[in-house]
Amino acid sequence: MATILITGATDGIGLAMARQYGNVGHRLILVGRRPFHTLTDPLPLFTKQNYCQADLAQPTANDTVANWLQSQQIESLDLLIHNAGTGYFGSLAAQTLDQIDELLTVNLHSPIALTHKLFPWLYRAQGRVVFVSSVATAVPTPEYAVYGASKAALEGFVRSLRVEWQGKVTVQTISPGATRTGMHQKIGLTQAQMNWEKFPSAETVASKIIRTIDSKRPSATIGFGNKLLRFVGRNGRFLLDPVLQKSAPQLNSQAQPKTPPTCLITGAADGIGRALAFRYAQAGYHIVGLDIDEKKAAQTHTEIEALGGNVNFVIGDLGNRAGLAAILPQLATFAPFNYVVHNAGISTVGRFETVPLEKQQAVLHLNLHAPLWLTAELFKRNWLTANASFVFLSSLSYFASYPGAAVYAASKDGLANYARSLQAAWQDGRCLTVFPGPTRTAHARRYSPDNSREDGRMPPETLAEAIFHAEQAGKSRLIPGTQNKVMGLAGHLFPNLLELGMKKMILEKLDGEVI
Repeated sequence: MATILITGATDGIGLAMARQYGNVGHRLILVGRRPFHTLTDPLPLFTKQNYCQADLAQPTANDTVANWLQSQQIESLDLLIHNAGTGYFGSLAAQTLDQIDELLTVNLHSPIALTHKLFPWLYRAQGRVVFVSSVATAVPTPEYAVYGASKAALEGFVRSLRVEWQGKVTVQTISPGATRTGMHQKIGLTQAQMNWEKFPSAETVASKIIRTIDSKRPSATIGFGNKLLRFVGRNGRFLLDPVLQKSAPQLNSQAQPKTPPTCLITGAADGIGRALAFRYAQAGYHIVGLDIDEKKAAQTHTEIEALGGNVNFVIGDLGNRAGLAAILPQLATFAPFNYVVHNAGISTVGRFETVPLEKQQAVLHLNLHAPLWLTAELFKRNWLTANASFVFLSSLSYFASYPGAAVYAASKDGLANYARSLQAAWQDGRCLTVFPGPTRTAHARRYSPDNSREDGRMPPETLAEAIFHAEQAGKSRLIPGTQNKVMGLAGHLFPNLLELGMKKMILEKLDGEVI
């Protein structure tokens, strides 16, 4: 008899899995946000001894679950299934910041936080943790853009965590397709928009998930049609994406272009952002830089002006909603923007279970929440010209994984997925996603476990030049540098082999260090 914890266990796939596991005698721990007295089920499934009420949209949910386990004297978990999820359907420009945060919290932060908290329980049993993702991560989802980003980020996290926890805890990702559950109605879909009655039932999908868990495959997609969709999405994007773009509802902005064109760059005071600010200023653009570092911003401002450039800086912290609220009125002075470069980012390095959760959450907020917040606000406020271009700085970890920085990898995978969905909904403009490898910056020096080969890293000025030309040429993706292109191709074709290499290059050099 195994001890199995399932989140989102009061409805849909989670409830169906709970019933099926309960029928064969496993000990269940069922997590849901509904009060116990509201639960109804034909079987005596929910009891006060197996039901833990926890709202996974709240930051204390992981503590709630851990405290409940301790109160029940449960010391180990054989299987943890992260099934809980929420969604949103509609234009990404209409999605509120609260909706963005709730979706990212439930679908991404919560499973990360709960996995972090419950590592001792899993480790004692040499257990297994399963993350339920979605086939939606394989294709652009313009009307589910944040949902797709949240699930893509989850997959990026799991890919790196699997390498870190090898030999300790087994880690799986399972991606079902559309399923007949109550979620579609909850997020505002009508049957005219999507006939969910034709989808397989939650019971059918749950049984397939359980069989996949038993197979111990590290990553699996359920259903032939979903497997085909994932294959096409991964390997035929240059054929698939233009087709989806033609059928997707389009975003629009009526703001008139300005002369000279204005380029908004986040994290513009140092590193890659600074190099981009210089390059676009050299080309005659008005630079509006966003940064938290007032001293470095002043220095960059002075140096660009000395070269004849036109530049302004806004000082503020994009990593939280209060900081964003203070920044937006200052940006109004310089809007509309012809170009937006989402560059700001931080990292934290160390084995996942040893890095304080607060540091990892800060990475997600600046690297993923902030660009999604800012993009939504720019559309809502009509602060973009009609053919505005976006540049999103992802990472080579999208192809190579990043054991030792699993949450950083999550944020960059989510950002790349969001950019792809935005492009499908923004036919009038352009979206370029950049996957830089190691770059010769203070950021790289700070977070790298080995700086002995720093001279081999790409100078930020070289990277900025490549980004500028790719964006001007209307490209949608850029892997800068021959070596990085080879790594990207190797990660696409031979992911397991490259993950082993990343383990040796990064994880094994950390030796317990947290950066």
